[in-house]
Amino acid sequence: MTSAPVALPDLPCPFTANFTHRFNPDATAAEQEVLALLRTRPMPPGLQDALAGIRLGEFTGRLHPTASREGLRLLMLNSVMFSLHDDWAGQPTTNGQPRTAAELTTAHDRTLDVLDGAPLTARDIPLTHLASLLAQSLQHFGPSPHATRYRTALRDYLRAHVWELDLQRHHRTPSLCEYRHLRPHLLGIRPLTALLPLATNTPVPEDLLDHPVVGALRRILDDHHVLVNDLYSLAKELETERPVNIVLVLRAEQSVSLQQGIDATVRALAQEQQAYLRLKASLPRLGLDHPALSSHLGDLEALAADAIAWHAAAPRYHPTPADSKADP
Repeated sequence: MTSAPVALPDLPCPFTANFTHRFNPDATAAEQEVLALLRTRPMPPGLQDALAGIRLGEFTGRLHPTASREGLRLLMLNSVMFSLHDDWAGQPTTNGQPRTAAELTTAHDRTLDVLDGAPLTARDIPLTHLASLLAQSLQHFGPSPHATRYRTALRDYLRAHVWELDLQRHHRTPSLCEYRHLRPHLLGIRPLTALLPLATNTPVPEDLLDHPVVGALRRILDDHHVLVNDLYSLAKELETERPVNIVLVLRAEQSVSLQQGIDATVRALAQEQQAYLRLKASLPRLGLDHPALSSHLGDLEALAADAIAWHAAAPRYHPTPADSKADP
């Protein structure tokens, strides 16, 4: 499928980015340790090349300049989980048909069981082996509510993909309401941000994370990541006919052009940013001016800013002409 070219304007961002001028000095060593761990497990033969293509060590080191070495390993394994899952879930079965909801759910449940400590068996697929590596990495940090939050966020990420693949199977574009409720789970930002307090050794009290105002701030930044991702991935999703993109949803539901959908999304991104800043300014008045929370929100803001630079640099969002020809 081809389409007329569309223009992506510069994206606004009021937050300070680290991506281009900070790099975690432990990132290269942590990447080699992760690759060595993966070689001990039955992983797909092309995985190592795929990870080199996404520049796992470099980008993790730039996105998380203050993470510990063990924290970097944890974050990298989490990134591999997303890459491995998306490749596996998108592959047809041996009869050429898309994976069924029952097959996906069975694999997802088994992955979560292994993350919870269930032993591996000879029948386990690479996804569950990766969950075992993640479980081992999480054990390094000891019992933590952040690990529990990660498990919940990963569960929702996996289950939301059953919905996305059902959309693709039936060639259906979701409604705007569906999109708003389910799209944030697909991106994987919530599992990632659940791990940040562990990776950077900056735990946040549970009662602060559970506060509705703090929850709203975190969800606004989740939406920020979603909108940025949708804008940068639009060209590729037009080629592969993946419908879960805000621009495509707006085109289907409101009969706007692609460029009008892009412009509306850029305006929505600026609105999210201003809503976040206004709400954050109220924290001292609400008795929520806590150093651990301020540090955590600062990490989330930097990640939101860095996501724009990351998307601008990530090869997956800028296919070569040869890549484009290879797409269905």
